Amino acid sequence: MSLSDNADPKGASSTPHAGPAAPAKPGRARRRRALTGVLAALAVVVTVAAAGGLVWQFAAVANPQTGVFTPPEAYPPVEPAPVLASSDADAPVPDLASVLPALLDDARLNGSTSASFADALTGEVLYEQEGDTPLAPASSMKVVAAVAAFEHLGAEYRIPTTVVEGPTDDSVVLVAGGDVTLTVDGDGYYNEYARGASLTELADAVLEARGGDAPATVYLDTSVFTDNPKAEGVLTEDLVYATAPMAPIMVDGGRKDNTQKYAEHYTDPATVAVLEFAEILGADVAEGVAEEGAAEVATVYSAPLAALVDSFILTSDNLLTDAVALQTALVVEGEMTWAAMSTVHLATLESLGVATDGLVFYDGSGLSPTDRMTANAFTQVLLGAAGSQAASVFESLPVAGYSGTLRNRFDSAGDGKGVVRAKTGTLSGVSSLTGTLTTLDGRQLVFSLISNQATTGEEAVEAAMDEISTAVARCGC
Repeated sequence: MSLSDNADPKGASSTPHAGPAAPAKPGRARRRRALTGVLAALAVVVTVAAAGGLVWQFAAVANPQTGVFTPPEAYPPVEPAPVLASSDADAPVPDLASVLPALLDDARLNGSTSASFADALTGEVLYEQEGDTPLAPASSMKVVAAVAAFEHLGAEYRIPTTVVEGPTDDSVVLVAGGDVTLTVDGDGYYNEYARGASLTELADAVLEARGGDAPATVYLDTSVFTDNPKAEGVLTEDLVYATAPMAPIMVDGGRKDNTQKYAEHYTDPATVAVLEFAEILGADVAEGVAEEGAAEVATVYSAPLAALVDSFILTSDNLLTDAVALQTALVVEGEMTWAAMSTVHLATLESLGVATDGLVFYDGSGLSPTDRMTANAFTQVLLGAAGSQAASVFESLPVAGYSGTLRNRFDSAGDGKGVVRAKTGTLSGVSSLTGTLTTLDGRQLVFSLISNQATTGEEAVEAAMDEISTAVARCGC
Protein backbone atom coordinates (compact mmCIF):
# COMPACT_ATOMS: atom_id res chain seq x y z
CA MET A 1 0.00 0.00 0.00
CA SER A 2 1.21 3.51 -0.78
CA LEU A 3 0.17 6.24 1.59
CA SER A 4 0.48 9.87 0.57
CA ASP A 5 2.05 11.00 3.80
CA ASN A 6 4.34 9.94 6.57
CA ALA A 7 2.66 10.70 9.89
CA ASP A 8 1.18 7.23 10.16
CA PRO A 9 2.12 3.71 8.90
CA LYS A 10 4.02 3.69 5.55
CA GLY A 11 3.38 1.37 3.22
CA ALA A 12 19.62 8.87 -11.68
CA SER A 13 21.33 11.51 -9.50
CA SER A 14 20.99 15.16 -10.47
CA THR A 15 23.87 17.55 -10.86
CA PRO A 16 23.41 20.63 -8.68
CA HIS A 17 23.70 24.05 -10.19
CA ALA A 18 22.95 27.52 -9.01
CA GLY A 19 19.85 28.94 -10.67
CA PRO A 20 19.78 32.44 -12.13
CA ALA A 21 17.93 35.20 -10.37
CA ALA A 22 14.29 35.32 -11.36
CA PRO A 23 13.47 38.27 -13.64
CA ALA A 24 11.40 41.04 -12.18
CA LYS A 25 7.67 40.51 -12.66
CA PRO A 26 4.70 42.85 -12.32
CA GLY A 27 3.12 42.23 -8.98
CA ARG A 28 6.38 41.36 -7.20
CA ALA A 29 6.04 44.41 -4.98
CA ARG A 30 2.48 43.34 -4.20
CA ARG A 31 3.71 39.84 -3.30
CA ARG A 32 6.47 41.29 -1.16
CA ARG A 33 4.05 43.47 0.81
CA ALA A 34 1.60 40.59 1.13
CA LEU A 35 4.16 38.05 2.28
CA THR A 36 5.57 40.48 4.81
CA GLY A 37 2.07 40.58 6.28
CA VAL A 38 1.77 36.80 6.10
CA LEU A 39 5.04 36.29 7.93
CA ALA A 40 4.02 38.77 10.60
CA ALA A 41 0.77 36.87 10.96
CA LEU A 42 2.66 33.64 11.54
CA ALA A 43 4.27 35.20 14.58
CA VAL A 44 0.79 36.19 15.79
CA VAL A 45 -0.35 32.59 15.45
CA VAL A 46 2.11 31.57 18.14
CA THR A 47 0.75 34.19 20.52
CA VAL A 48 -2.80 33.06 19.91
CA ALA A 49 -1.79 29.42 20.40
CA ALA A 50 -0.22 30.28 23.71
CA ALA A 51 -3.56 31.67 24.80
CA GLY A 52 -5.24 28.34 24.19
CA GLY A 53 -5.48 27.73 20.45
CA LEU A 54 -6.97 29.41 17.44
CA VAL A 55 -10.68 28.85 16.76
CA TRP A 56 -12.13 29.27 13.28
CA GLN A 57 -15.38 31.18 13.69
CA PHE A 58 -17.08 33.10 10.91
CA ALA A 59 -20.10 35.36 11.07
CA ALA A 60 -23.32 33.99 9.64
CA VAL A 61 -24.31 35.19 6.19
CA ALA A 62 -27.65 35.01 4.39
CA ASN A 63 -28.04 31.25 4.77
CA PRO A 64 -27.91 29.37 8.08
CA GLN A 65 -24.37 28.26 8.79
CA THR A 66 -22.93 25.52 10.92
CA GLY A 67 -19.52 24.56 12.16
CA VAL A 68 -16.73 25.76 14.38
CA PHE A 69 -13.28 24.22 14.04
CA THR A 70 -10.69 23.97 16.79
CA PRO A 71 -7.76 21.91 15.49
CA PRO A 72 -6.08 20.18 18.43
CA GLU A 73 -2.65 20.06 16.83
CA ALA A 74 -2.72 23.01 14.48
CA TYR A 75 -0.35 25.30 16.32
CA PRO A 76 2.82 24.93 18.35
CA PRO A 77 2.82 24.85 22.15
CA VAL A 78 3.78 27.75 24.39
CA GLU A 79 7.42 26.59 24.55
CA PRO A 80 9.87 27.17 23.02
CA ALA A 81 9.25 30.88 22.58
CA PRO A 82 11.34 31.42 19.39
CA VAL A 83 8.98 29.35 17.19
CA LEU A 84 8.02 31.17 13.97
CA ALA A 85 9.65 34.49 14.65
CA SER A 86 8.71 37.12 12.08
CA SER A 87 10.97 37.63 9.07
CA ASP A 88 13.48 40.47 8.99
CA ALA A 89 13.26 42.26 5.64
CA ASP A 90 16.73 43.74 6.23
CA ALA A 91 18.37 40.38 6.90
CA PRO A 92 21.11 39.35 4.44
CA VAL A 93 20.26 36.98 1.60
CA PRO A 94 22.10 33.67 2.16
CA ASP A 95 24.69 32.35 -0.28
CA LEU A 96 23.10 28.93 -0.81
CA ALA A 97 25.52 27.95 -3.57
CA SER A 98 28.14 27.67 -0.83
CA VAL A 99 26.25 24.99 1.09
CA LEU A 100 23.59 23.24 -0.99
CA PRO A 101 25.75 21.34 -3.52
CA ALA A 102 27.35 19.32 -0.73
CA LEU A 103 24.06 18.89 1.13
CA LEU A 104 22.22 17.61 -1.94
CA ASP A 105 25.07 15.20 -2.71
CA ASP A 106 23.79 13.01 0.11
CA ALA A 107 24.07 9.25 -0.39
CA ARG A 108 20.53 8.86 0.92
CA LEU A 109 19.25 10.87 -2.07
CA ASN A 110 20.37 8.35 -4.66
CA GLY A 111 17.36 8.69 -6.95
CA SER A 112 16.12 11.72 -8.89
CA THR A 113 16.28 14.77 -6.63
CA SER A 114 14.81 18.16 -7.41
CA ALA A 115 15.35 21.24 -5.24
CA SER A 116 14.35 24.89 -5.35
CA PHE A 117 15.02 27.65 -2.81
CA ALA A 118 13.79 31.23 -3.31
CA ASP A 119 13.79 34.46 -1.34
CA ALA A 120 10.28 34.93 0.00
CA LEU A 121 10.42 38.72 -0.16
CA THR A 122 11.88 39.28 -3.63
CA GLY A 123 11.05 36.01 -5.39
CA GLU A 124 14.68 35.59 -6.46
CA VAL A 125 15.66 31.98 -7.04
CA LEU A 126 18.67 31.50 -4.78
CA TYR A 127 19.46 27.92 -5.74
CA GLU A 128 17.97 25.11 -7.77
CA GLN A 129 18.85 21.58 -8.75
CA GLU A 130 16.78 20.06 -11.54
CA GLY A 131 14.15 22.56 -10.50
CA ASP A 132 12.11 22.16 -13.69
CA THR A 133 12.15 18.35 -13.74
CA PRO A 134 8.60 16.99 -13.32
CA LEU A 135 8.48 14.37 -10.56
CA ALA A 136 5.79 12.62 -8.52
CA PRO A 137 5.17 15.03 -5.61
CA ALA A 138 3.11 12.86 -3.22
CA SER A 139 1.27 14.92 -0.59
CA SER A 140 3.06 18.18 -1.30
CA MET A 141 0.43 18.34 -4.06
CA LYS A 142 -2.06 19.28 -1.34
CA VAL A 143 -0.52 22.77 -1.33
CA VAL A 144 -1.81 23.26 -4.88
CA ALA A 145 -5.30 22.07 -3.91
CA ALA A 146 -5.32 24.45 -0.94
CA VAL A 147 -4.16 27.46 -2.96
CA ALA A 148 -6.71 26.83 -5.73
CA ALA A 149 -9.53 26.47 -3.20
CA PHE A 150 -8.60 29.67 -1.38
CA GLU A 151 -8.26 31.55 -4.67
CA HIS A 152 -11.66 30.56 -6.06
CA LEU A 153 -13.85 29.78 -3.04
CA GLY A 154 -12.48 32.00 -0.27
CA ALA A 155 -11.79 31.15 3.35
CA GLU A 156 -15.44 31.39 4.47
CA TYR A 157 -16.92 29.10 1.81
CA ARG A 158 -18.94 26.16 3.17
CA ILE A 159 -20.08 23.03 1.34
CA PRO A 160 -23.86 22.57 1.45
CA THR A 161 -25.90 19.40 1.94
CA THR A 162 -29.53 19.97 1.07
CA VAL A 163 -32.87 18.21 1.41
CA VAL A 164 -35.60 19.13 -1.08
CA GLU A 165 -39.16 18.02 -1.57
CA GLY A 166 -39.59 14.59 -3.12
CA PRO A 167 -41.90 13.35 -5.88
CA THR A 168 -44.64 12.58 -3.32
CA ASP A 169 -45.83 14.33 -0.19
CA ASP A 170 -44.35 11.62 2.03
CA SER A 171 -40.85 11.74 0.48
CA VAL A 172 -37.79 13.98 0.42
CA VAL A 173 -34.58 13.99 -1.61
CA LEU A 174 -31.17 14.20 0.05
CA VAL A 175 -29.08 16.17 -2.44
CA ALA A 176 -25.35 15.52 -2.02
CA GLY A 177 -23.23 18.63 -2.43
CA GLY A 178 -19.74 17.24 -1.91
CA ASP A 179 -19.37 17.34 1.89
CA VAL A 180 -17.43 14.28 3.09
CA THR A 181 -17.06 15.61 6.64
CA LEU A 182 -20.62 14.99 7.84
CA THR A 183 -21.07 13.20 11.13
CA VAL A 184 -24.06 11.26 12.43
CA ASP A 185 -24.58 13.31 15.58
CA GLY A 186 -21.61 15.68 15.90
CA ASP A 187 -19.24 13.12 17.41
CA GLY A 188 -17.12 12.19 14.42
CA TYR A 189 -13.70 11.28 13.10
CA TYR A 190 -11.17 12.28 15.77
CA ASN A 191 -13.30 15.41 16.10
CA GLU A 192 -11.33 16.64 13.07
CA TYR A 193 -14.59 16.87 11.15
CA ALA A 194 -17.07 17.09 14.02
CA ARG A 195 -17.36 20.87 13.98
CA GLY A 196 -19.14 20.85 10.64
CA ALA A 197 -22.66 19.58 9.98
CA SER A 198 -24.36 16.42 11.25
CA LEU A 199 -27.08 14.25 9.77
CA THR A 200 -29.01 14.57 13.03
CA GLU A 201 -28.99 18.34 12.68
CA LEU A 202 -30.24 18.00 9.11
CA ALA A 203 -32.95 15.51 10.10
CA ASP A 204 -34.14 17.80 12.89
CA ALA A 205 -34.37 20.68 10.40
CA VAL A 206 -36.38 18.50 8.00
CA LEU A 207 -38.83 17.52 10.73
CA GLU A 208 -39.22 21.12 11.82
CA ALA A 209 -39.89 22.25 8.23
CA ARG A 210 -42.48 19.47 7.81
CA GLY A 211 -44.26 20.31 11.04
CA GLY A 212 -42.97 17.18 12.76
CA ASP A 213 -44.17 14.86 9.96
CA ALA A 214 -41.37 12.39 9.11
CA PRO A 215 -41.09 11.39 5.44
CA ALA A 216 -41.67 7.74 4.57
CA THR A 217 -38.96 7.70 1.88
CA VAL A 218 -35.61 9.43 1.45
CA TYR A 219 -34.21 9.53 -2.08
CA LEU A 220 -30.46 10.01 -2.53
CA ASP A 221 -29.32 12.31 -5.35
CA THR A 222 -25.57 12.01 -6.04
CA SER A 223 -25.75 13.37 -9.59
CA VAL A 224 -23.38 16.25 -8.79
CA PHE A 225 -20.43 13.84 -9.04
CA THR A 226 -20.25 12.35 -12.52
CA ASP A 227 -16.82 10.75 -12.65
CA ASN A 228 -14.85 7.64 -11.73
CA PRO A 229 -14.72 7.12 -7.94
CA LYS A 230 -10.98 6.40 -8.35
CA ALA A 231 -8.65 9.05 -9.73
CA GLU A 232 -6.36 7.91 -12.51
CA GLY A 233 -3.20 6.25 -11.24
CA VAL A 234 -4.45 5.69 -7.69
CA LEU A 235 -3.90 2.08 -6.66
CA THR A 236 -7.07 0.10 -6.07
CA GLU A 237 -5.77 -1.10 -2.70
CA ASP A 238 -5.38 2.52 -1.59
CA LEU A 239 -9.17 2.87 -1.66
CA VAL A 240 -9.26 0.73 1.47
CA TYR A 241 -7.11 2.65 3.97
CA ALA A 242 -5.46 5.67 2.32
CA THR A 243 -8.70 7.10 0.93
CA ALA A 244 -12.24 6.07 -0.06
CA PRO A 245 -13.95 5.70 -3.42
CA MET A 246 -14.97 9.27 -4.14
CA ALA A 247 -18.62 10.21 -3.58
CA PRO A 248 -20.30 13.60 -3.01
CA ILE A 249 -21.57 12.73 0.46
CA MET A 250 -19.94 10.76 3.28
CA VAL A 251 -19.94 10.37 7.04
CA ASP A 252 -16.51 10.70 8.71
CA GLY A 253 -14.78 10.64 5.34
CA GLY A 254 -16.19 7.19 4.65
CA ARG A 255 -14.36 5.59 7.57
CA LYS A 256 -15.72 2.49 9.30
CA ASP A 257 -13.83 3.45 12.47
CA ASN A 258 -13.98 7.18 13.14
CA THR A 259 -11.14 7.02 15.67
CA GLN A 260 -8.47 6.15 13.10
CA LYS A 261 -6.97 8.18 10.26
CA TYR A 262 -6.10 5.13 8.19
CA ALA A 263 -9.22 3.16 9.08
CA GLU A 264 -10.83 0.85 6.55
CA HIS A 265 -13.20 2.80 4.29
CA TYR A 266 -16.63 1.81 3.02
CA THR A 267 -16.81 0.77 -0.62
CA ASP A 268 -20.02 2.80 -1.06
CA PRO A 269 -19.82 5.66 1.44
CA ALA A 270 -22.71 7.63 -0.08
CA THR A 271 -25.14 4.77 0.53
CA VAL A 272 -23.90 4.46 4.09
CA ALA A 273 -24.59 8.18 4.61
CA VAL A 274 -28.16 8.05 3.31
CA LEU A 275 -28.91 4.92 5.34
CA GLU A 276 -27.74 6.73 8.47
CA PHE A 277 -29.91 9.74 7.58
CA ALA A 278 -32.96 7.62 6.84
CA GLU A 279 -32.55 5.69 10.08
CA ILE A 280 -32.67 8.94 12.06
CA LEU A 281 -35.93 9.82 10.31
CA GLY A 282 -37.31 6.29 10.41
CA ALA A 283 -37.65 6.29 6.62
CA ASP A 284 -36.95 3.93 3.74
CA VAL A 285 -34.24 4.66 1.15
CA ALA A 286 -34.41 4.88 -2.63
CA GLU A 287 -32.24 6.27 -5.42
CA GLY A 288 -33.39 9.24 -7.43
CA VAL A 289 -32.66 12.71 -8.74
CA ALA A 290 -34.26 15.85 -7.38
CA GLU A 291 -36.78 17.44 -9.70
CA GLU A 292 -35.67 20.72 -11.22
CA GLY A 293 -36.93 23.56 -9.06
CA ALA A 294 -37.86 21.28 -6.15
CA ALA A 295 -38.45 23.38 -3.04
CA GLU A 296 -35.73 23.36 -0.42
CA VAL A 297 -36.70 21.78 2.88
CA ALA A 298 -33.46 22.17 4.86
CA THR A 299 -29.73 22.75 4.35
CA VAL A 300 -26.66 22.30 6.54
CA TYR A 301 -23.11 23.40 5.82
CA SER A 302 -19.60 22.13 6.36
CA ALA A 303 -17.04 23.96 8.46
CA PRO A 304 -15.48 26.94 6.64
CA LEU A 305 -12.96 26.22 3.89
CA ALA A 306 -10.18 27.68 6.05
CA ALA A 307 -10.82 24.96 8.63
CA LEU A 308 -11.04 22.22 6.01
CA VAL A 309 -7.69 23.28 4.53
CA ASP A 310 -6.15 23.44 8.00
CA SER A 311 -7.28 19.87 8.56
CA PHE A 312 -6.14 18.32 5.30
CA ILE A 313 -2.80 20.14 5.20
CA LEU A 314 -1.94 19.38 8.83
CA THR A 315 -3.05 15.74 8.86
CA SER A 316 -2.54 15.06 5.13
CA ASP A 317 -6.06 13.73 4.66
CA ASN A 318 -6.27 12.43 1.08
CA LEU A 319 -10.03 12.07 0.91
CA LEU A 320 -10.77 15.54 2.28
CA THR A 321 -8.23 17.15 -0.06
CA ASP A 322 -9.77 15.54 -3.12
CA ALA A 323 -13.27 16.50 -1.97
CA VAL A 324 -12.23 20.14 -1.62
CA ALA A 325 -10.42 20.06 -4.97
CA LEU A 326 -13.54 18.65 -6.66
CA GLN A 327 -15.68 21.29 -4.93
CA THR A 328 -13.41 23.95 -6.43
CA ALA A 329 -13.88 22.36 -9.85
CA LEU A 330 -17.65 22.38 -9.38
CA VAL A 331 -17.75 26.07 -8.53
CA VAL A 332 -15.33 27.17 -11.26
CA GLU A 333 -16.02 24.73 -14.11
CA GLY A 334 -19.58 23.72 -13.27
CA GLU A 335 -18.74 20.04 -12.98
CA MET A 336 -17.33 17.81 -10.28
CA THR A 337 -14.84 15.76 -12.30
CA TRP A 338 -11.14 14.98 -12.06
CA ALA A 339 -10.56 16.60 -15.47
CA ALA A 340 -12.28 19.82 -14.37
CA MET A 341 -10.16 19.79 -11.22
CA SER A 342 -7.00 19.52 -13.33
CA THR A 343 -8.14 22.38 -15.54
CA VAL A 344 -8.77 24.62 -12.53
CA HIS A 345 -5.48 23.77 -10.83
CA LEU A 346 -3.40 24.40 -13.95
CA ALA A 347 -5.22 27.67 -14.67
CA THR A 348 -4.77 28.79 -11.05
CA LEU A 349 -1.03 28.19 -11.19
CA GLU A 350 -0.74 30.03 -14.49
CA SER A 351 -2.61 33.01 -13.00
CA LEU A 352 -0.04 33.10 -10.19
CA GLY A 353 2.87 33.20 -12.64
CA VAL A 354 3.82 29.52 -12.29
CA ALA A 355 5.37 27.69 -15.24
CA THR A 356 3.13 24.66 -15.87
CA ASP A 357 5.08 22.76 -18.55
CA GLY A 358 5.15 19.07 -17.68
CA LEU A 359 2.76 19.37 -14.73
CA VAL A 360 0.10 16.65 -14.44
CA PHE A 361 -2.80 16.65 -11.97
CA TYR A 362 -4.88 13.49 -11.75
CA ASP A 363 -6.04 14.24 -8.20
CA GLY A 364 -5.67 16.96 -5.60
CA SER A 365 -4.14 14.87 -2.83
CA GLY A 366 -1.00 13.58 -4.54
CA LEU A 367 -2.02 9.99 -3.87
CA SER A 368 -1.74 9.22 -7.58
CA PRO A 369 1.89 8.32 -8.39
CA THR A 370 1.29 9.58 -11.93
CA ASP A 371 0.87 13.21 -10.78
CA ARG A 372 3.76 15.47 -11.73
CA MET A 373 5.06 18.70 -10.19
CA THR A 374 8.39 20.49 -10.17
CA ALA A 375 10.28 21.99 -7.27
CA ASN A 376 10.32 25.36 -9.04
CA ALA A 377 6.55 25.21 -9.54
CA PHE A 378 6.07 24.63 -5.81
CA THR A 379 8.19 27.63 -4.82
CA GLN A 380 6.50 29.75 -7.49
CA VAL A 381 3.02 28.83 -6.27
CA LEU A 382 3.97 29.74 -2.70
CA LEU A 383 5.35 33.08 -3.87
CA GLY A 384 2.22 33.70 -5.90
CA ALA A 385 -0.07 32.70 -3.06
CA ALA A 386 1.58 35.28 -0.80
CA GLY A 387 0.13 38.08 -2.90
CA SER A 388 -3.37 36.64 -3.10
CA GLN A 389 -6.26 35.52 -0.90
CA ALA A 390 -4.53 32.12 -0.78
CA ALA A 391 -1.93 33.50 1.65
CA SER A 392 -3.71 31.65 4.47
CA VAL A 393 -2.04 28.47 3.25
CA PHE A 394 1.14 29.53 5.07
CA GLU A 395 -0.67 29.36 8.41
CA SER A 396 -1.83 25.80 7.73
CA LEU A 397 1.62 24.34 7.10
CA PRO A 398 2.87 21.97 9.83
CA VAL A 399 5.65 23.25 12.09
CA ALA A 400 8.79 21.10 12.31
CA GLY A 401 8.82 19.11 15.52
CA TYR A 402 5.52 20.50 16.78
CA SER A 403 2.42 19.99 14.65
CA GLY A 404 0.70 17.94 12.01
CA THR A 405 2.76 15.55 9.91
CA LEU A 406 5.99 17.24 11.08
CA ARG A 407 5.25 16.59 14.74
CA ASN A 408 7.56 13.56 14.85
CA ARG A 409 10.09 14.78 12.27
CA PHE A 410 13.40 16.64 12.56
CA ASP A 411 14.77 14.50 15.40
CA SER A 412 18.02 14.14 13.45
CA ALA A 413 17.96 17.87 12.72
CA GLY A 414 16.77 19.36 15.97
CA ASP A 415 17.85 22.90 15.13
CA GLY A 416 15.18 22.97 12.44
CA LYS A 417 12.36 22.56 14.94
CA GLY A 418 10.21 25.65 14.93
CA VAL A 419 12.03 27.35 12.03
CA VAL A 420 10.86 25.08 9.20
CA ARG A 421 7.19 24.99 8.28
CA ALA A 422 6.30 22.64 5.43
CA LYS A 423 3.99 20.13 3.79
CA THR A 424 5.30 16.60 3.72
CA GLY A 425 4.77 13.95 1.08
CA THR A 426 5.42 10.21 1.04
CA LEU A 427 4.56 7.43 -1.40
CA SER A 428 6.48 4.28 -2.22
CA GLY A 429 9.73 5.63 -3.65
CA VAL A 430 8.58 9.24 -3.35
CA SER A 431 9.36 11.85 -0.70
CA SER A 432 8.87 15.61 -0.70
CA LEU A 433 9.00 18.62 1.59
CA THR A 434 7.58 21.99 0.53
CA GLY A 435 7.22 25.14 2.57
CA THR A 436 9.06 27.99 4.23
CA LEU A 437 11.95 28.50 6.65
CA THR A 438 13.67 31.33 8.47
CA THR A 439 17.45 31.65 8.22
CA LEU A 440 19.73 32.24 11.18
CA ASP A 441 19.93 35.90 10.12
CA GLY A 442 16.15 36.21 9.92
CA ARG A 443 15.62 35.93 6.15
CA GLN A 444 12.47 34.10 5.03
CA LEU A 445 12.81 31.56 2.20
CA VAL A 446 10.36 29.29 0.40
CA PHE A 447 11.61 25.91 -0.75
CA SER A 448 10.72 22.55 -2.19
CA LEU A 449 12.58 19.23 -2.17
CA ILE A 450 11.33 16.23 -4.20
CA SER A 451 12.93 12.78 -4.37
CA ASN A 452 11.82 9.92 -6.61
CA GLN A 453 13.15 6.36 -6.84
CA ALA A 454 15.70 6.54 -4.03
CA THR A 455 16.63 3.03 -2.90
CA THR A 456 17.52 4.01 0.65
CA GLY A 457 13.91 4.08 1.89
CA GLU A 458 11.47 6.89 2.65
CA GLU A 459 12.59 7.39 6.25
CA ALA A 460 16.21 7.89 5.22
CA VAL A 461 15.22 10.36 2.50
CA GLU A 462 12.96 12.25 4.90
CA ALA A 463 15.79 12.55 7.41
CA ALA A 464 18.06 13.89 4.67
CA MET A 465 15.46 16.50 3.70
CA ASP A 466 15.00 17.52 7.32
CA GLU A 467 18.74 17.97 7.67
CA ILE A 468 19.05 19.90 4.39
CA SER A 469 16.30 22.39 5.25
CA THR A 470 17.71 22.77 8.75
CA ALA A 471 21.24 23.35 7.44
CA VAL A 472 19.97 26.09 5.14
CA ALA A 473 18.11 27.71 8.01
CA ARG A 474 21.11 27.56 10.32
CA CYS A 475 23.98 28.08 7.85
CA GLY A 476 24.63 31.79 8.47
CA CYS A 477 26.06 31.79 4.97
